Parts: sequence; C-alpha cells; structure tokens
Amino acid sequence: MFSEYNTVNKGIVVKLYPDESMRDKINQNIGNARFTWNKLLQEYQETFELFKKQGYTKLQCNIKTFNTMLNMLKTQYSFLYESESSTLQQVYRDLLQAFKRFFNNTSSYPRFKSKKNPKHSFRIQNNNNIKIQDNIIVLPKLGQVHYRTSNHYKKTTKRI
Repeated sequence: MFSEYNTVNKGIVVKLYPDESMRDKINQNIGNARFTWNKLLQEYQETFELFKKQGYTKLQCNIKTFNTMLNMLKTQYSFLYESESSTLQQVYRDLLQAFKRFFNNTSSYPRFKSKKNPKHSFRIQNNNNIKIQDNIIVLPKLGQVHYRTSNHYKKTTKRI
C-alpha cells in the first residue's frame, strides 16, 4: 500500500529581517502577486462573459488556461519579469484551487485582492533554489536575507 520511501513536504516558519533594498523587492513581489491574481480573475470573467454570449455555459478552468493567460500578462506588463517565476505560477495555482472550491460549492466565488487587506504575502516554491545558511536564507531573485526561527525549526532545516 505505501511505498518503501515516503516523501514528506514541510514548510518552515521564519521571520525575515530584510534591509531597505530587499524590502522594496519583497513589496514588488507582493504587488506583482496581487496584480497577477486580479488580472487573471478579470481575464477569466471577461472570457466567461464572451463564452456566455456565444451560448456556452461552462468555461474550462485548468492550469493550461491560466498558464497561457499568465504568459500573455507577462508580455503586456514587463514588470512581472522582476518577480520570481514560481511566485506567479503559485498565484494561478491558488486561483485554480479557489475556482475548484467554488464549482464544488464549498466556497464562494473568488474575490479580487486589495492593498487595504492587512495580510500581504507571496509564496516561493522551493525547486532546490532556496539556500539556507547559518542565519541567512538565499531566495531566488531577492538575494540574501537574515532570518530567525525557533529552535524546533532550526533542527529540521538542512544546512547547505
């Protein structure tokens, strides 16, 4: 039933201490993630309305559709290239999950993100490109950031 080797995916909680230039890059990533979410949601709504006018009642909501939409957004808005690519890919995966929950009647329709929301965040996928050293974490396209975490997490992180 279970294979001999099981993969365990873990996330760690860290507090970052960025310098001023790093704060600007982090804010840029947060803004790009919010912008991408809102634009993808808007594009999906407009496309759905176009399909509805033509008599189609359901527009397929899948990774391929959102990936194509993201590539089109990147050609229109060059500042999206300043973000780490997995961050923007994670945005459309999250949006896809939101639509799946909506279509399964377990959640409401996805809403647009606002700057006024106090929770500003973005996620970076670890494709073996995040390096953890003593008190420094090296993030792709952001650089080195000092961090702190609890001793419990320090024991579980691999040093590179």
